[in-house]
Amino acid sequence: MRKIYVCIIFMLIIGTRGLAASDDGIRNWKYIHARVTSILSDTVDEENYMRYQKVMVELTEPQMSGELEVENTINIATIYKIIVKPGDDVIIVVNEVNNKLENGRIYSYGRDKYLLYLLLLFMGVLILIGGKNGFYSIISLTISVCLILFVFFPLILKSINPIVVVSIISVVATLVTLTFIGGYNKKTLAAIIGTIGGVVTAGILTFWFGALTHIQGIGDDNVELLSYFPKGCKLNFRDLLYAAIIIGALGAIMDVSMSIASSMDEIQRNYPRITKKQLLRSGMHIGKDIMGTMSNTLILAYAGNSISMILVFFLYDRSFVQFINSDHVAGEILRALCGSIGLVLSIPLTSIAFISLCKKETNFNRRRMNGRLL
Repeated sequence: MRKIYVCIIFMLIIGTRGLAASDDGIRNWKYIHARVTSILSDTVDEENYMRYQKVMVELTEPQMSGELEVENTINIATIYKIIVKPGDDVIIVVNEVNNKLENGRIYSYGRDKYLLYLLLLFMGVLILIGGKNGFYSIISLTISVCLILFVFFPLILKSINPIVVVSIISVVATLVTLTFIGGYNKKTLAAIIGTIGGVVTAGILTFWFGALTHIQGIGDDNVELLSYFPKGCKLNFRDLLYAAIIIGALGAIMDVSMSIASSMDEIQRNYPRITKKQLLRSGMHIGKDIMGTMSNTLILAYAGNSISMILVFFLYDRSFVQFINSDHVAGEILRALCGSIGLVLSIPLTSIAFISLCKKETNFNRRRMNGRLL
């Protein structure tokens, strides 16, 4: 079953890659890894609040070698500054003309190498603690990320409704992730039912209260850049917000559903004479304990993502009415509360689904194993 899922997802991703193919002309600008070897000059224009560095860098791309002189122009009046020193890993942007690199400048620090180290550490911890399940978690996570990067975004750039796309991706990601982790059994099926039920609930509430509050999905600064998208792509920012809410809620709801189904399955295995009523009560009790922490996780995660915006309201002494009714704040509250409600409702859905999937008699009556009564 796992191999079948992998093959289907691989074919789906390959098929949608063609949709994302750009028909632009050849781009001469290249982004190249390099390391700063020396600072040739470093001057400050205090009158115009500018700083100019001439930097010698060593190219560190696999197919490139040698040194190149590049410029680093810094606006010292802004918050974001890239002031380099020898030994720094950087990304330079250069123009390639007749196989010659020209007009090089510093684009950013080279961060990808260290992020890769962190990713490898994350994967190592998963495998070390989780063993085989940790390995399956890595595969399912990779598939989920690929679905978002290579299916979701290419399709919405083709003006396909984000809600339709995210609904399909949510179902596929749920099936793949939970089957990889839990195997093909009633525990996994109950978790799938609970997850899909919780996500559907979160989605319905998002549409309903999004319409009531007239959320436009334009609170993010990046939305303004998308509004000038030059390729004729029609983006519905409200639908994009709704899709983001569903994706954000999916992981937490999936986590809760699998935790409850797995716990109920373990209880039943160790106490085969437990009644359905007792098992259902146990599942609900486990869910109540998980509910408080996971709801906090969702809400605090969204609050943490909005710290800068909240500080602006405090520092500029904005009123509570201004704060609560701004599009961005209302959107974040909608995101947190709808996701949390879907998470809470996934608890009874998963518990009831697990009970319904259990055999009527054999799993709840006395059993004989090796001639002894359990």
